[in-house]
Order: sequence, then structure tokens, then C-alpha cells
Amino acid sequence: MELHVELSGLIYVAEPGFSRRLGWVSLASGIAITAMLGSSYAYSVYIRPLVELWGSKFWASLPFSVLVAVFAFSGIYGGRLYARRDSIRVPALLSVAATSSGMLLSSLVELVSTPLWLVLTYGVLVGIGNGVGYLPVVALTRKWFPDKAGLATGLVIFGYGGSATFFAPVKAALLELYGLSATLALMGVISLLMGLPAAFSIRDPPPGLTEHYSRFAKRRVVLPKRDTPPGEVLRTVDFWILWLSFTLVSGAGLLVIGHMARLAESRGVPTELAPLAVSTFSLMNALGRPPAGWVSDRLGKFGRPITMTAFFTAQGVLFYVLAALHALPAELFFLVAALLGFVYGSALALYPVATGDFFGIRYLSENYSYVFTGWGIGGLLFPSVGGYIADLTGGYDLALALSGTFSVAGALMCLYLKKRLALYL
Repeated sequence: MELHVELSGLIYVAEPGFSRRLGWVSLASGIAITAMLGSSYAYSVYIRPLVELWGSKFWASLPFSVLVAVFAFSGIYGGRLYARRDSIRVPALLSVAATSSGMLLSSLVELVSTPLWLVLTYGVLVGIGNGVGYLPVVALTRKWFPDKAGLATGLVIFGYGGSATFFAPVKAALLELYGLSATLALMGVISLLMGLPAAFSIRDPPPGLTEHYSRFAKRRVVLPKRDTPPGEVLRTVDFWILWLSFTLVSGAGLLVIGHMARLAESRGVPTELAPLAVSTFSLMNALGRPPAGWVSDRLGKFGRPITMTAFFTAQGVLFYVLAALHALPAELFFLVAALLGFVYGSALALYPVATGDFFGIRYLSENYSYVFTGWGIGGLLFPSVGGYIADLTGGYDLALALSGTFSVAGALMCLYLKKRLALYL
């Protein structure tokens, strides 16, 4: 039996038997998993004790840079694992195990007392946990909600940035009370307690649900003419433009994430308020994701590249503002940090959906895993090189100006992708 619904003069056929109740449960579980992974994102509060331990901003920031790179490249395995098994349970459980054990092993850093230990445990092992779990959860979200792709993806990725907002002051308080090693150990336990129940409750949609909701709301769904497999995607110019844009835009934002506490102090913010600057950026980083996705949904089939161009141009301008102003009232610095976090956060919601707009949903977890390596390359280069430039020049001015230039370049690439998208639809 079919239910006919008339909306604005159009007849939609709603086939019974499909319920998204488990979809909403899975969305909530996905947010919990990304929140567990996002606790590792609030890394900059560790910079001060690590600089005291090792005497170098470069070595102190390197584990975070490695985490980002490993996160991105292990995402290829995570996306492929999910696509081949067509089950979210395995990557979710592997993600929880790697992330929590990596943080627990990181707690030995003061005993081992070498930067390479933190690179291997926090950088590599926690990075693998992030990569194996994050991309499958993002792909799963679009399968459950193809008619709300931007908004739903923004919500699940909100968990990642929102977690950093919460955990930055928590980590700062724990560091003050218990020190570096105990804080890392406690974060490992918290990650296990957060991630394990979510990994057991998340579910894949039943066969046919994605296609049903795509047909039912086809005016709000951006779908290409065909699903392009990864091997073919990697041979397209549009993939590499999308990848390079993501590398430049995200790398610039990751420089700020990795150095926000020290950057705030260099701009005149009192040391005791520096963790609040991390939380401000992280909160707006998270809050920017659902609205950006919603706006891109509402703007129609070219909504993604239009939104990306506008947001990333604004990101470049804000970097130039920070580079030009050396001493700011704390309130003004927090305002700039909030705006910068908002526009940067949109990238993590828009690029996965844009990948689906170009290359389809069927291979999304694999295709986006390759696009996502741009985030890893940006994270490997920008925070560590930014730290090196700060060591060399005695400040962040040059690194911020370069980040602004790269952000604008990434925005212009998105404007060009608007023209290219028409060829796929």
C-alpha cells in the first residue's frame, strides 16, 4: 500500500515500512563517538607543560601534528573497512579501543621523557582511533538522512568540536590539580566510558532507506548523475581541487587550534584566561557546523560551494586581523577567536557533503577518506611549521598572515568548483 502526499502541487509517494527512529538513536550515538574522539582535539592546553618538559614549541606541538596526519590517512582504512563490511559496529569498536589505549599509554610521557613516546602514543595510536571511527560515522549519517545531509552531518561533527570546548577547561583544571601524566590517564578512562556504549548502540540503516528518502525529498537532495568509485574519483581534476582547497583551509585553522593558548598570550590575553580562549574557539568551531550545513542545504544544488566560498574568505580576513593586531583587549581577542572558530568549523561539515554532491553516496566513506587526507596534510604541516616560524621569528605574525593567504586561495577554489558541479548533476 502506498501513501500519496501532495505538497506544493507535487505528488510524493511515501512507502510504508521505513522508520528513522533508529536513525535518530544512531545520530546521537555518532555524536557521542565523535565527542569521544574530539577530546583529543583540545591539545593546546598541553603545550605549556610540554614546553616546560622539553623546552621547544616545535616538539611540544609535533604530537598534535602527527595525530592530525595519522587521523586523516588512517581514515582511508576506516572508510574502506566500513564500505567493504557495510557495518558500522567494527570501525566504531576499533576506534574506541585505539583512542582510549593511546591516551592511557600517553600518560607515561613523564616517565619515558622523550617527545617520540608522545608522538607514537598520542600522535599515532590516538590518530588511528580518530581515523577509523570518524569517517564511517560521517558517512553513516548521510545514509540515514540524505534529505538533510548538510544539517545532519553538521550535527554529528558538532560532537567533535563541541567536545574540545568542554574538555579544554576540564584538562586545564586536571593539569593544575594532578599534573600531566594523571590528566592523560584520566582522559583515557573517560574516552572508554564515553565511546563503548555508543559503539554498541549505533546502527546502519535498513536496505532501501537511503534511496527512499532521496526520492521522497528529491528537491532537497543534491545527487550526481552517477556514483563514482574511488579509483575513478582520484583521476578527476575536481577531486584534486577539492582536496587542495581542504588542505589550505583546514591547515590554517589547525594552526590556531594547536597554538591557541600560546597565541592568546602573545596577543595580550592573561595566562589564566588562555584556556578560555581555547574553549571559545572550540565552542564556535562546533557551533559553526550545523548552521553551515543547514544554510548550504537551503541554497539549493550549488549551496555547498557558495557557502564554502563565503565562509573561507571570511576566515582569511580574520587571520589578517590577528596578524595585524599585536595587543588586544581580552574581549576583542575572544570575539575574533569566536568568529574564526565559527567559519573554520564549517569546513568539517561542508567538505564531506560536497564530496557526496560531486561523487555520490554509494562510495562516500571511501571517497571522502581521500579528500580528508588534505586535512591531515594541513594538520601535519601548519601547526608544526607555525611553531617553527614562531621559534624563528619570536611571534606568530608571519604564520597568521600566510594562513590568511592560504584561506583565501582555498575559498577561490570553491568558487571555481561551483562551475564544475554543474557537470555532475
